Amino acid sequence: MAEIRSPRLLMEECRRYTAQLSELRMLLEERLHAARAELARTRPSAVRVRQARLDVAAIEAALERMDRGLYGTCTRCEAFLPLDRLRLAPHVQQCASCAGETRLSA
Repeated sequence: MAEIRSPRLLMEECRRYTAQLSELRMLLEERLHAARAELARTRPSAVRVRQARLDVAAIEAALERMDRGLYGTCTRCEAFLPLDRLRLAPHVQQCASCAGETRLSA
């Protein structure tokens, strides 16, 4: 049976998620500006240009997903992406599992 929450709690959650999305949008826009600045430099290396183009495309895709209400979910399995992962790399599209990432334990 689904949990019933008060409207007040639902509004608090909504405000928290809205604030988190605003924070992530700001991060994405800052990184987009930095990647575009890298492309605008007069003589960057070919590797840096390629990486900057990839960064711009990934960030623009993330902003598009945000505008469409799809941001924060894995494009493969549709699981929610952890907020810590999004803060570290706000343009990621897949969860660690789907991206094939493994964590090394000490």
